[in-house]
Amino acid sequence: MSRVLSRRNVLRGVGVCIALPLLESALPIRLAHAQLTPKKKRFIGCFFGSGAPMPDAANGDWGYSGNRGGALKPLADLGVAPYVAVMRGFRAVNNFDVHWSGTAGFLSSTPVGTTNSPNPTSDPNYERCAKSLDQIIADTHPSAPIRSLHAGFSRVPSWDEGHDRVGSINYVNSIAWRDATSPISNITDPMQMFTRVFGSSDKLSNARAAYLLERRKSILDGVLDQYNHHKATLSSADKHRLEAYAQSIREVEGELTSAANATTCARPAEETGGEAYVRNFRTMQKIIIAAMQCDLTRAATIMYNDGIGPNRPTSTVAAEQHDSAHNNWNTLIQINQVQVALWGELIAGLKAADLLKETVVVLGSNMSDGRTHNSANVPLLVASENVANEMKLGQEVYGTPTPAAVTDLAQNRNMSDLWVDLLKLYGVNVTSLGEGPYKSTGKPSGILV
Repeated sequence: MSRVLSRRNVLRGVGVCIALPLLESALPIRLAHAQLTPKKKRFIGCFFGSGAPMPDAANGDWGYSGNRGGALKPLADLGVAPYVAVMRGFRAVNNFDVHWSGTAGFLSSTPVGTTNSPNPTSDPNYERCAKSLDQIIADTHPSAPIRSLHAGFSRVPSWDEGHDRVGSINYVNSIAWRDATSPISNITDPMQMFTRVFGSSDKLSNARAAYLLERRKSILDGVLDQYNHHKATLSSADKHRLEAYAQSIREVEGELTSAANATTCARPAEETGGEAYVRNFRTMQKIIIAAMQCDLTRAATIMYNDGIGPNRPTSTVAAEQHDSAHNNWNTLIQINQVQVALWGELIAGLKAADLLKETVVVLGSNMSDGRTHNSANVPLLVASENVANEMKLGQEVYGTPTPAAVTDLAQNRNMSDLWVDLLKLYGVNVTSLGEGPYKSTGKPSGILV
């Protein structure tokens, strides 16, 4: 990384991607003891919106063969297919436009809140989901200098009044939630992520970065004094928002202070070739791997596109993702392959860093058939490396009674059953996960041996 960043600009940028403070979770979670020996330490949850060509029980192109070789062909080309389980017959959360609920509820299996209030943001249900899987795993290592990292490509500022007045636009922008009311925004600038992890660019010394950080703290102290003076006049909802914001700034400052001292970590080189989309994700994935190698963090999420998906990952496809999902599966399969290839490179990078055996990486979407907003049989992958033959990898795993049942929503499994099983690998016993019809059933998902 060669560009020079001021600490002021870093903190200004961090302000839009901070991880909000940890509140008491309603989930009945406890750390298991002797009966569960943790086999995994790290987790990366990955997502792409608007689904994939999956029209029938044979799963269409969500496999290693088919039109243009199949969406998963890049995994075989990269040699990582033996570490990947293809999950069939799992359904997305779908209680409010599956673009919205299937994204926000992806890692928590919890329906999103909605409102009919004339003043939507005043209603607590306007932006409500639940603590996500990555944050539950982050809780297993509370002393990590960086609680979690979250990468994305773009952010949808708004959609249309019909949707935006009923549910928060953050539903399509975040798969990570610190608690029921705190979605975590993604970092979209590789330089911003680099500075968050390593404290400074190569031309800004760590000592100088620490000095600028102390100056920023003194400015924040003044802002907090003003907040404390006026908070008696705020509504309870506004108090919660501002208290969460203030605490998250303090948390980020702690992360930056730790990162400024991370002088022994190998700093990855910035990707300079290729299109911006692929270049940015390759760089941020390298940073996430490096942060995990240095044990700066153990949890991360990557959104290859938001839940609506109006983006163009590559100029070689003359179409954008959302429109392709609804109207042109020939271009959608090409876009899927670009994103699956990036995910495969992440798996290969973890393997090369000797981290895959202690990491679980998932990739999923908020629907299967984008033409019908179908929430059945969503594209879903799980990757890792066995240390004691603990997972079924390199094969298809069915959550349904028969392979033919994958298109039957009524016979599909909740993702919460899968998340409960994965948490066992971290020594975490969750008695239940998710809410309503998406709550875990207690039945095995099939991923564990």
